Amino acid sequence: MSVPRTAIIVVSWNHGRFLADCFRAVELSGIDPGAATLMIVDNNSPDGSGDFIARELLSPDGRTTKGGFPCVFFKNADNRGFSGGNNQAMRQALDEGYEYMYLLNPDTEAQPGFLEAAIRAMVSDASIGVVQSFLRLHPQTEQVNSYGNEIHFLGFGYAGGESVSVKDPSVQAKLVRRDIAYASGAGMLIRASLLREIGYLDEELFAYHEDLEYSWRARLAGHRVVLAPDSVVFHKYEFSRSIKKYFWMERNRFIVLLRMYRLPTLLLVLPAFLAMELGLWLFALKSGWWREKARAYGYFFSGAHLVALGSARRKAQAWRKITDREATRLFTGRILFQQMQPTLLTRVANPVFAAYWRLARLILWW
Repeated sequence: MSVPRTAIIVVSWNHGRFLADCFRAVELSGIDPGAATLMIVDNNSPDGSGDFIARELLSPDGRTTKGGFPCVFFKNADNRGFSGGNNQAMRQALDEGYEYMYLLNPDTEAQPGFLEAAIRAMVSDASIGVVQSFLRLHPQTEQVNSYGNEIHFLGFGYAGGESVSVKDPSVQAKLVRRDIAYASGAGMLIRASLLREIGYLDEELFAYHEDLEYSWRARLAGHRVVLAPDSVVFHKYEFSRSIKKYFWMERNRFIVLLRMYRLPTLLLVLPAFLAMELGLWLFALKSGWWREKARAYGYFFSGAHLVALGSARRKAQAWRKITDREATRLFTGRILFQQMQPTLLTRVANPVFAAYWRLARLILWW
């Protein structure tokens, strides 16, 4: 198929060791260079990635990669985060008339045909606004990274099917074009028309939950988020063990819940939320990230932050074309991911919260 004009956007921060493979994979993916442009954004990487890109990966004039693929390079003087970096490139692409934006992590190797397969899924239904590629781990390429990300009803997000064998029957059953809770930003295609309708990624979130929030927002506005199983991207995923991430994960989870749920839904999930918070505080105290947990709470004691949150909530609710019952149809009451070992959460909390969510869904009619 002919590829509509598409921007392939890679945002890097300290990803220098991955970029040569990422670029090479795009160059060898079979995309017509006349139909797509690689837009690379370096967020002032301390590892010198910006200079490495200019010196080793691009032509002398910076307009193509060394392999001849059209390229635009944004070398930022500050770190604008995942959202800010992608938005910077998407704004230019939208101004220049690109029809699609494909967000690609720098620690990936996209496989031949990945873009064409994602676009085939997109054009199969005009209501589809976001498409996720089938993400597989690297170098464990026979294991899943994500066949569509999952949203827990209390706002947690995680990769569906992570580390399960691609040949497992449970995985094979998922490898069809289907609606998913949210698309992973490691490999996702967005319609330009959707950006014009509901805006860009949320720069307030900065790190973590940006793709979750955008997919949820798109669904509230009546658009589908789907998996393209034939669009394959290998992801060199590394689980971050930095304690600092917990501030962003917890703060952003609260922000997304407060923006997206209707007030009756917030009240419905409040008892479960409070129970989970108690458990998380115990876990944070034991694991040493209680300061980050406290900082996440502290964010909401700022009047300016509350005003901004209220404004963002009004916008999200104004876009709403579906009920919370429909919006949460694919949500789960369990948290399952590779790094989770058998603990109180998996043995007790998961069954309890799953039962709570089943009962809540019986009540949730609005």
